[in-house]
Amino acid sequence: MKVIGSNGMRHLGLLSLALSFIVSYQASALEKRNLVEGEKYYITGSGVNVRSSESTSAKNVVGRLFQNDQILLVNRLGDSTPLVLIKVLRSSSIKPSDERLYVSKDYISLKEQVAERGKYFVIQNIATEKTRVYERCVTSPGCPHRMIFETDMVVGRPEVGNGSNPHAFKTRVGHAKITEWVKFYSDVKGHYPPWYTAGQKIESIPQPLIRGMSNITAARSWTTKDSQGNSTVYGAFGWYAAKLQPAESMDYQWIHGTIGWGKDQDRTIQLTRGFLMNILANPGSAGCTRVENQAIAYLRHILPVGTDIFRVYAKETTAEPYSPNAPLSRYRKEFAQKGMWSWILLTDGANKTNGLTSDAAEIYRNNIRFTPGGNMIERGFYYLDQHPDPVSLNSSQSASSGLSGDRYEIGEKNFRGYFLVDEGRLVNYRHPDYSATGGRVIVGGLAEFRTSVPEFLAADNNYYTAR
Repeated sequence: MKVIGSNGMRHLGLLSLALSFIVSYQASALEKRNLVEGEKYYITGSGVNVRSSESTSAKNVVGRLFQNDQILLVNRLGDSTPLVLIKVLRSSSIKPSDERLYVSKDYISLKEQVAERGKYFVIQNIATEKTRVYERCVTSPGCPHRMIFETDMVVGRPEVGNGSNPHAFKTRVGHAKITEWVKFYSDVKGHYPPWYTAGQKIESIPQPLIRGMSNITAARSWTTKDSQGNSTVYGAFGWYAAKLQPAESMDYQWIHGTIGWGKDQDRTIQLTRGFLMNILANPGSAGCTRVENQAIAYLRHILPVGTDIFRVYAKETTAEPYSPNAPLSRYRKEFAQKGMWSWILLTDGANKTNGLTSDAAEIYRNNIRFTPGGNMIERGFYYLDQHPDPVSLNSSQSASSGLSGDRYEIGEKNFRGYFLVDEGRLVNYRHPDYSATGGRVIVGGLAEFRTSVPEFLAADNNYYTAR
């Protein structure tokens, strides 16, 4: 770890670096007779069901535990059930208490697990409303990472709260992990209908925004009524939703798609930037971060469960001199030509956890049959922005424009450190102070990124400052 704000670069030994990328230890299932009541154990899986009773019914699942959460074994129970009675001692998702709960013995171990680091990680800058994906550098200690994709996003709206808290809908900063993907997700309360429901006629989905009328008028065609007769938005979570943990400390703020079709591209994202739209309505999210549907489908394709998501509120710059009209030296190819991804959106896997991706190559490889108007909803090509371009602070732009670099208007003096968008690293970064910003920036997530920066994200003081 590197304490936030400290100068210089810490160097990891080659052995430590190698060990940090070892595939996580997979413990063999322990026999019940070898379990010791009153002993502390660690969770080995990701998203292990926690139950309220000695039943394996889906109805009694009250939460989930994740790798290296710590539990106390209270009772082994009988051999007729795989469950054991436990008490949560330390968890990123469930508040420790004396409550007795049940988990499967197959996901506990006496040994703490070595955390696996995936090929990619994500940094979302709430200040600039940008989502960027990086390929993790493992060739040497302290090496810069490589950005492979960036896209615009919409963050939690800052203008209104829930009555008691004016900042209730702001997106939290911090470190989270993807625990599952849901295809055509709907909220638990059913207020927002899914973009598509299994068995639904495709022609009943609202039409694309691109069909000729103004974006605002077209967006209104996606308004509907929920089961209680309240006005709502059809398909608000888009094609895919990535659920994050720790859920509670991140205020259940997922990453998801939005209304509209693939052919609408980012119209529904840019729609939220308009001055008139922000006068007539409040198009921001309730805390989740949303991207266009092609982008969320691409993220679903490349980001597996367990992917690290880091949310920052930072000034952006680069490690080398930057010009919007010239390529960065490491990204000359990406500046000259965008990447391209072929996708096919099918009804297969609708409304299911980790449902089928939309990657055309995978669909063909697995010989999944599809027919237009049958199980094929839409297909197309998505042009990937793979050249990192920092967003500068610009007080002449409105906060809602996506161009100000300060969505929650904390003021330049409250930014601490820099985000190097070309390297996926942070220089002397600290999250903005909660009190100094009047509660505008809220920190949540895993402990390692609340008051410190993970070593692999920390860079030295060398960065470019525009003149």
